[in-house]
Amino acid sequence: MSIITAILNALLQAIGWILPISESGHSAIYHDFAGIADGSVWLVTGLIHIGISIGIFLASFGIFKRLSLEFANTVKELFKRQLSIKERTPSRNMLYMVMLSFLPMFLWLIPIKHYGFLYTLLRSLSFNGTILDEGIFIAFTGLLIFLAVKQMTVSRNDKPISIVPALVVGFASVILIPTAGFSLTAGVFTILALFGVMKNTAYRYALVMSVPVLLVMGIIEAATSKYSAGVIEIILGIVISVIAAFLCTRLLKFIIKKQYLGYFAYYDLGLGVLAAIIGAIQLIVRN
Repeated sequence: MSIITAILNALLQAIGWILPISESGHSAIYHDFAGIADGSVWLVTGLIHIGISIGIFLASFGIFKRLSLEFANTVKELFKRQLSIKERTPSRNMLYMVMLSFLPMFLWLIPIKHYGFLYTLLRSLSFNGTILDEGIFIAFTGLLIFLAVKQMTVSRNDKPISIVPALVVGFASVILIPTAGFSLTAGVFTILALFGVMKNTAYRYALVMSVPVLLVMGIIEAATSKYSAGVIEIILGIVISVIAAFLCTRLLKFIIKKQYLGYFAYYDLGLGVLAAIIGAIQLIVRN
């Protein structure tokens, strides 16, 4: 049974993270109905997140290659005192903006009484015995997608990424990443789309932000997991997650190009409302 679980987890986590349907939201709903609400993580779950980051990286290798070259050239120019902030290529501009978007994540280290840090507090919302909040956040994700779709139908969306949207994405990611019901991919893409940023740039930006987040998340989860796994489960989880993530990354590009995002807006809104209703009933019954 654990082999089947590893296969399903790899497929569903890859689909849920890359497509705009909230992996964390679906996971929280499943754990709530399964009666698993202590925040425990299976070793394979963390390894799957690492596998997803590898799959996205491989599917978007050209993007990461250009950004790596720009980073190396930036460091070289910095040491030679030849660095020009104003004159930069689109790839270097994306590199700067991505780095800027990661800065607000230091807010996770703000100490919160009884919780440790802000990150711990936000993550605890996923294990409070009700799916009311997850439902609200999933529905909100659907609303963001709906608004982004409307924006892209009335606007040319031809702007490059700039400081303001990059910072908005960064501060939003402080909430999007640890809070179940939100989707980093959907959040980043829709925020940038609402700012009029080019669709391809918004798509690439969401992928670039996802890879390091998934990698760090996976390492932490694997290192702190309470439940071990066999060699076969580990191999299957990693291999299938890499393949699924690779295919889903290409699929997301196709979905955006063909303007099919609206279907995901309806899905998220429907699931979110249903989960919120069930969550409200849970609270009423409990009290």
